[in-house]
Amino acid sequence: MLVSPISIFRTKLFFAFTFLMFLSSSTLFAQLNGNGNNNGNGTLGGNLLFNRIVGGVSIDPNGVIRNEAVRMAPDEVTSLRSLIGATEKGITKAGQRAISISSIENAIRESASEKKPLPIEVQFLGGLQRIEFVIAADNDLWLVGPGEGLMVTEDGQVIGADSGSPSLKLEDLTTALRSVENAREGFGISVDIRPTAEGLKKYTQLTKNLKVEQFDSAMVAKLEQAMGDQPITLTGIPTDSHFAQILARADYRMKRLSMGFEPAPIANFPSYIELIQDKNLKGTSAPRFWMECNYDAIAKSEDGNVWKLSGSGVKTLTEESIFDRDGNKVEGQKPRKNKMAEKWAETMTERFDELAAADPAFRELRNAMDMSVVAALIAKEGLFAKSNVSAPLLTENNITFSTPVWLAPKTVPSQCSFIRTTDGLSVTASGGVQIDSWAVASNQVVDNSLSKLAEKFKTAKTSFWMNLIP
Repeated sequence: MLVSPISIFRTKLFFAFTFLMFLSSSTLFAQLNGNGNNNGNGTLGGNLLFNRIVGGVSIDPNGVIRNEAVRMAPDEVTSLRSLIGATEKGITKAGQRAISISSIENAIRESASEKKPLPIEVQFLGGLQRIEFVIAADNDLWLVGPGEGLMVTEDGQVIGADSGSPSLKLEDLTTALRSVENAREGFGISVDIRPTAEGLKKYTQLTKNLKVEQFDSAMVAKLEQAMGDQPITLTGIPTDSHFAQILARADYRMKRLSMGFEPAPIANFPSYIELIQDKNLKGTSAPRFWMECNYDAIAKSEDGNVWKLSGSGVKTLTEESIFDRDGNKVEGQKPRKNKMAEKWAETMTERFDELAAADPAFRELRNAMDMSVVAALIAKEGLFAKSNVSAPLLTENNITFSTPVWLAPKTVPSQCSFIRTTDGLSVTASGGVQIDSWAVASNQVVDNSLSKLAEKFKTAKTSFWMNLIP
């Protein structure tokens, strides 16, 4: 909205959100302290290690997201490194790695029976960095992709020893498999954080007659208060899961990059605010940026035993929302074009691999999308039945193996700032993440060359993992 006909300031109002896997110190690591009760639910049995460190953001006990870093204590880092160091030595070698679903199921059952922790290599899926192939073999189903050894950073993150990127986690694969039917219904798997209609109205009323000289720190505080906290909507997955936190954290990072609240982790990647700063735009700019799956057609062997995923995994899209003078969103109108928003979204899509390498939030988002697509593919093509694999502990909610319960995010405070420019413009941003895994799984193409890969698994011994020889 136009702040003043002679304004030399442009305001930008950014509604960002994120949160960290946050636990109280008494429940930091089920495996480290021997307390496997999963915050009192009595269902983990001490068999799953879960890491609260994923970045510089936290969620407080009231479900409010805060931009606060939480670090693991040095003695806890030392203990975790000791556990990582005890993994099977062969798994430290980087290369193509195959992970057995039936062996994961057996490991979970054995862990529960003996009341022992799951091996670290099982919890972090053998150091897998991506899932590139799904292979249905005789009496087993294999997930195949690049694998690495594991290491622990100074702040307690478990990452690949070669790439420095987060490894895939059993916890997230379990959530993807158990949420697969939700993924094809309603809104699917998604996160959406937007200001309330009441907040937008109050903000519009407050800025309608503002003069440029009124923009100071006190006014910023009033604008943030007027907009108020924004509700967080998660669909398709448990709101108290690590998977949910991956989606929200990646969306939060995207918003901060788009609105220039922090520098990009890669060179020559301007924010949306920088792109529009010299364009003499007027009125209200209200782009919505969101991320979706970005895969090529899934290639399959003629017999449907080998499936190959390819593509960067994630793309960014945008549309411009329209609001009336009272701050109400105008429905039913075709979204107007915003060339600068489209340029920013296209740049993020084109350079997503670079961003994912530099920022673990985006790498984990791609991991989550990979696992969601794999879960949809397995369900759609009946690959469990085809490979004669039964995995109820992985695929069904049960008391033997449940994933950790995290503090569920509920709201995020609005954030506002303004920058000097040649004209007056009010900028708001919203967004989200949408995973339409079933649509990806339905887009298929036959590749006869893939049948050769199945030969490697016909005589494979049943073990949790194996390194593939090129």
